[in-house]
Amino acid sequence: MSDLVAVITGGAVGIGQAIAKAVGARGGQVFNIDQDASGNQETDQLVAGAGGQCTSFTANAGDPEIVRQIFNEISSQVDHLDLLVNNSAVWNDSSLTAGDYQSQVKAFQMAIDSCLHAAFCCTLAAVPLLERAANPVIINMNTEHMDKDHFLSYIVGSTGYDCAKFGLWRLTQTWAAELQSKGIRVNEFCFGAVDTPMLRAVSSEKADAGMKSEDLATAVFHIFDQGPSGDNGQSHFFGFSGTSREESLQQIAALRI
Repeated sequence: MSDLVAVITGGAVGIGQAIAKAVGARGGQVFNIDQDASGNQETDQLVAGAGGQCTSFTANAGDPEIVRQIFNEISSQVDHLDLLVNNSAVWNDSSLTAGDYQSQVKAFQMAIDSCLHAAFCCTLAAVPLLERAANPVIINMNTEHMDKDHFLSYIVGSTGYDCAKFGLWRLTQTWAAELQSKGIRVNEFCFGAVDTPMLRAVSSEKADAGMKSEDLATAVFHIFDQGPSGDNGQSHFFGFSGTSREESLQQIAALRI
């Protein structure tokens, strides 16, 4: 086992699971927070099979009290944290014209909690462990919607998801400045279609044409491996929808120093 320790939200499937497996391949220890119990079991097995160790918490990363308890447990097992990946998010229909008042308020709140509030709670709880690492890194998983030519305001139902992601962009910039004195680097990835269960539920065609989850895991470690003097406060744009996977991989490769 290496000394590499990572916390990943939304690690039961897709991108989060691929990143967890990549940490395992480096002999690292993963703490995964996801509400999908069966997916969590699969992630635990995949990380172990790759050579690492994984402890999954079947929980809502947007619940502040649960997050506090989880990080108390993590702190009892490790003395530092190298990598935090804020990956969890929900795409649901939070439009004004669907459902009733109660259902749409709930949908909007779920979208905000799963991404934006979860990122805040987990990062707040993680800082004391991150500042004890030699090369602490936070990666926020954002979206190509941050690019002015890829706004999706015309897609009914994306309100909550996009509000959460735009908030995450602001948190990335703020945290990078705030945590710089502690040696903690904060960056985000703004990317397009990735073949995940969430995207497949919306469009299998886009999923087939997109990047693979393991491509994002590669991008994470390109940033991590830059070391303490690497990128900070950067929004890395790559792999926009409609871009071939080959071109996306070239863009990801450019993240290396």
